[in-house]
Amino acid sequence: MIRIPRWPALALAAGTALACGDIAEPLRDDLYEWRITVGSGPTADTVHYHWARGDLPVRVWVEDVGELPAWMQRAIDTWESVYLYREFQALLVSDSSTADVIVRGAPAPAKAQLGVTRLRSMAPECFGATDLDVSDDLTELRLPMRIYISPVEGNIPGLDRCLGLTSIHELGHALGIFAHSPNPTDIMYTDPEVEALSRLDRETAEALYHLPPTITAVRPQ
Repeated sequence: MIRIPRWPALALAAGTALACGDIAEPLRDDLYEWRITVGSGPTADTVHYHWARGDLPVRVWVEDVGELPAWMQRAIDTWESVYLYREFQALLVSDSSTADVIVRGAPAPAKAQLGVTRLRSMAPECFGATDLDVSDDLTELRLPMRIYISPVEGNIPGLDRCLGLTSIHELGHALGIFAHSPNPTDIMYTDPEVEALSRLDRETAEALYHLPPTITAVRPQ
């Protein structure tokens, strides 16, 4: 049974700036904070998003670099397994111009575009980042989302494992877990160490799909 969180007040997880408005009520102990604060000063607020039924399956284009397409398919299968009623579905596509999510096997650009919130992760052997482009008035999420996954320099033992867990982690951001878990036992921890979803990962992913989003996805015209 899916349980909906209750919302008394607390601060967001570490690394996210606090402001006024609807920001940061604490969650039950079987969830972690998945929302992020976007903006600064009096206009800052928490942002929450999940894909609508009409947007499914989410179209994911993956750069054909090494085993990255296979890792992303595994990540899709992993997250889809969470949802009993298929609340999240994704599909690899061959045309990047039609994609809702673009995945590149390269380092993220040194500087995110103005207005883009970058969610970074790093394991010892590889790096990951997901860019979210949220409008200034905090009503729109401009698609496509962009994911970057790349190894550190050199042939390092454990690289395949790292790329696999980082693919799952970054797709977790793309499905709506915008914040990082504070728990090293969760795959959505900032520096992921585990290869599979924890109970907290699963219950957080379930809960966020049963609350109304605060922003709407908008595709390029």
